[in-house]
Amino acid sequence: MFNTKMRVQTFLLLIAATVSLFTVGCDKGDDPTPQELITKVAVHLTGTNGSTFNQEFEAEDPEGDGIWNNIPTLNIPANTTFDVHIHVYDGATKIDGEIEAESTAHLFVYKPTGANLVVSDLNPDTDGKSFGINSKWVSAATSTGSVKIQLIHEPTDKNAADPGGEVDFEVTFPVTVQ
Repeated sequence: MFNTKMRVQTFLLLIAATVSLFTVGCDKGDDPTPQELITKVAVHLTGTNGSTFNQEFEAEDPEGDGIWNNIPTLNIPANTTFDVHIHVYDGATKIDGEIEAESTAHLFVYKPTGANLVVSDLNPDTDGKSFGINSKWVSAATSTGSVKIQLIHEPTDKNAADPGGEVDFEVTFPVTVQ
Protein backbone atom coordinates (compact mmCIF):
# COMPACT_ATOMS: atom_id res chain seq x y z
CA MET A 1 0.00 0.00 0.00
CA PHE A 2 2.83 2.38 0.87
CA ASN A 3 4.49 1.56 -2.48
CA THR A 4 1.28 2.31 -4.42
CA LYS A 5 0.74 5.56 -2.53
CA MET A 6 4.35 6.56 -3.28
CA ARG A 7 3.90 5.79 -6.98
CA VAL A 8 0.71 7.87 -7.17
CA GLN A 9 2.42 10.80 -5.43
CA THR A 10 5.43 10.54 -7.74
CA PHE A 11 3.16 10.33 -10.76
CA LEU A 12 1.18 13.41 -9.66
CA LEU A 13 4.40 15.29 -8.98
CA LEU A 14 5.66 14.48 -12.48
CA ILE A 15 2.38 15.65 -14.00
CA ALA A 16 2.51 18.90 -12.03
CA ALA A 17 6.12 19.51 -13.09
CA THR A 18 5.28 18.80 -16.74
CA VAL A 19 2.26 21.13 -16.68
CA SER A 20 4.28 23.90 -15.06
CA LEU A 21 7.09 23.56 -17.61
CA PHE A 22 4.57 23.59 -20.45
CA THR A 23 2.86 26.68 -19.04
CA VAL A 24 6.14 28.56 -18.69
CA GLY A 25 7.17 27.51 -22.23
CA CYS A 26 3.88 28.80 -23.67
CA ASP A 27 3.92 32.14 -21.90
CA LYS A 28 1.84 34.61 -23.90
CA GLY A 29 4.77 37.01 -23.74
CA ASP A 30 6.80 34.64 -25.94
CA ASP A 31 5.57 36.05 -29.25
CA PRO A 32 7.41 34.41 -32.15
CA THR A 33 7.30 37.73 -34.02
CA PRO A 34 7.98 40.37 -31.38
CA GLN A 35 6.26 43.75 -31.63
CA GLU A 36 8.48 46.34 -33.24
CA LEU A 37 9.44 49.43 -31.32
CA ILE A 38 8.36 52.40 -33.45
CA THR A 39 11.01 55.08 -33.03
CA LYS A 40 10.55 57.20 -36.15
CA VAL A 41 7.73 58.09 -38.54
CA ALA A 42 8.55 59.89 -41.77
CA VAL A 43 5.95 61.60 -43.98
CA HIS A 44 7.18 61.79 -47.59
CA LEU A 45 5.25 64.29 -49.73
CA THR A 46 5.74 64.47 -53.50
CA GLY A 47 3.91 67.17 -55.43
CA THR A 48 1.93 66.09 -58.51
CA ASN A 49 0.64 67.88 -61.62
CA GLY A 50 3.89 69.73 -62.31
CA SER A 51 4.77 70.54 -58.70
CA THR A 52 8.45 69.97 -57.89
CA PHE A 53 7.79 69.70 -54.14
CA ASN A 54 9.51 66.59 -52.77
CA GLN A 55 10.21 66.55 -49.06
CA GLU A 56 10.29 64.18 -46.10
CA PHE A 57 9.44 65.16 -42.53
CA GLU A 58 10.60 62.87 -39.68
CA ALA A 59 9.14 62.67 -36.18
CA GLU A 60 11.34 60.85 -33.68
CA ASP A 61 10.58 58.87 -30.53
CA PRO A 62 14.00 57.33 -29.72
CA GLU A 63 12.72 55.46 -26.65
CA GLY A 64 9.61 54.13 -28.44
CA ASP A 65 7.49 55.23 -25.47
CA GLY A 66 5.00 57.32 -27.46
CA ILE A 67 6.61 60.60 -26.44
CA TRP A 68 7.72 62.27 -29.66
CA ASN A 69 10.82 64.34 -28.91
CA ASN A 70 11.17 65.91 -32.35
CA ILE A 71 8.19 66.74 -34.53
CA PRO A 72 8.85 69.10 -37.45
CA THR A 73 6.25 71.40 -38.96
CA LEU A 74 4.99 70.25 -42.35
CA ASN A 75 5.55 73.41 -44.39
CA ILE A 76 3.72 72.76 -47.65
CA PRO A 77 2.63 74.92 -50.58
CA ALA A 78 -1.01 75.97 -50.96
CA ASN A 79 -3.26 74.66 -53.73
CA THR A 80 -1.14 71.58 -54.35
CA THR A 81 -1.83 67.86 -54.65
CA PHE A 82 0.66 65.46 -53.07
CA ASP A 83 1.32 61.74 -53.24
CA VAL A 84 2.17 60.79 -49.66
CA HIS A 85 3.97 57.73 -48.31
CA ILE A 86 4.56 57.00 -44.63
CA HIS A 87 7.85 55.36 -43.62
CA VAL A 88 7.97 53.63 -40.23
CA TYR A 89 11.20 52.74 -38.42
CA ASP A 90 12.30 50.53 -35.55
CA GLY A 91 15.65 52.17 -34.76
CA ALA A 92 17.53 52.40 -38.05
CA THR A 93 15.46 49.60 -39.61
CA LYS A 94 12.62 50.57 -41.93
CA ILE A 95 9.63 48.30 -41.19
CA ASP A 96 7.26 49.50 -43.94
CA GLY A 97 7.50 46.11 -45.68
CA GLU A 98 6.43 44.21 -42.57
CA ILE A 99 3.47 46.53 -42.06
CA GLU A 100 2.50 46.21 -45.74
CA ALA A 101 2.79 42.40 -45.54
CA GLU A 102 0.21 42.58 -42.70
CA SER A 103 -1.92 45.25 -44.39
CA THR A 104 -5.22 43.55 -43.52
CA ALA A 105 -4.31 43.91 -39.83
CA HIS A 106 -3.36 47.61 -40.09
CA LEU A 107 -4.90 50.97 -40.95
CA PHE A 108 -3.30 54.41 -41.22
CA VAL A 109 -5.67 57.13 -40.01
CA TYR A 110 -5.22 60.84 -40.87
CA LYS A 111 -7.04 63.62 -39.02
CA PRO A 112 -6.27 67.16 -40.26
CA THR A 113 -7.39 69.97 -37.94
CA GLY A 114 -7.31 73.68 -38.76
CA ALA A 115 -5.11 73.38 -41.85
CA ASN A 116 -6.77 73.58 -45.27
CA LEU A 117 -5.79 70.01 -46.05
CA VAL A 118 -7.82 67.06 -47.31
CA VAL A 119 -6.52 63.49 -47.11
CA SER A 120 -8.03 60.89 -49.46
CA ASP A 121 -7.33 57.87 -51.65
CA LEU A 122 -5.89 55.58 -48.98
CA ASN A 123 -4.28 52.67 -50.80
CA PRO A 124 -6.04 49.33 -50.20
CA ASP A 125 -4.94 46.30 -48.21
CA THR A 126 -4.78 42.84 -49.81
CA ASP A 127 -8.55 42.43 -49.20
CA GLY A 128 -9.38 45.70 -50.99
CA LYS A 129 -10.16 47.63 -47.79
CA SER A 130 -8.49 50.86 -46.69
CA PHE A 131 -4.87 50.57 -45.57
CA GLY A 132 -3.33 54.01 -46.19
CA ILE A 133 0.46 53.77 -46.08
CA ASN A 134 0.04 55.69 -49.36
CA SER A 135 -2.51 58.48 -49.72
CA LYS A 136 -3.29 61.70 -51.55
CA TRP A 137 -3.24 65.06 -49.79
CA VAL A 138 -4.66 68.25 -51.29
CA SER A 139 -3.81 71.62 -49.76
CA ALA A 140 -5.99 74.67 -50.34
CA ALA A 141 -5.59 78.28 -49.11
CA THR A 142 -2.92 79.45 -46.68
CA SER A 143 -3.59 78.18 -43.17
CA THR A 144 -2.09 76.59 -40.08
CA GLY A 145 -3.16 73.57 -38.08
CA SER A 146 -2.09 69.99 -37.66
CA VAL A 147 -2.51 66.47 -38.97
CA LYS A 148 -2.69 63.54 -36.56
CA ILE A 149 -1.40 60.28 -38.04
CA GLN A 150 -2.15 56.97 -36.38
CA LEU A 151 -1.31 53.39 -37.22
CA ILE A 152 -4.09 51.16 -35.94
CA HIS A 153 -3.44 47.45 -35.36
CA GLU A 154 -6.37 45.07 -35.92
CA PRO A 155 -9.05 47.72 -36.53
CA THR A 156 -12.57 46.41 -36.02
CA ASP A 157 -14.01 48.54 -38.86
CA LYS A 158 -11.68 50.12 -41.42
CA ASN A 159 -14.49 52.40 -42.69
CA ALA A 160 -15.62 53.84 -39.34
CA ALA A 161 -14.64 57.24 -37.96
CA ASP A 162 -13.38 55.30 -34.92
CA PRO A 163 -11.98 52.09 -36.42
CA GLY A 164 -11.34 50.42 -33.05
CA GLY A 165 -8.23 48.29 -32.59
CA GLU A 166 -4.97 49.13 -30.86
CA VAL A 167 -2.87 52.21 -31.65
CA ASP A 168 0.65 51.18 -32.75
CA PHE A 169 1.68 54.85 -32.98
CA GLU A 170 0.10 58.29 -32.92
CA VAL A 171 1.93 61.46 -33.85
CA THR A 172 0.53 64.94 -34.55
CA PHE A 173 2.49 67.08 -37.01
CA PRO A 174 1.99 70.86 -37.04
CA VAL A 175 1.05 72.00 -40.57
CA THR A 176 1.61 75.32 -42.29
CA VAL A 177 0.04 75.69 -45.72
CA GLN A 178 1.81 78.64 -47.35
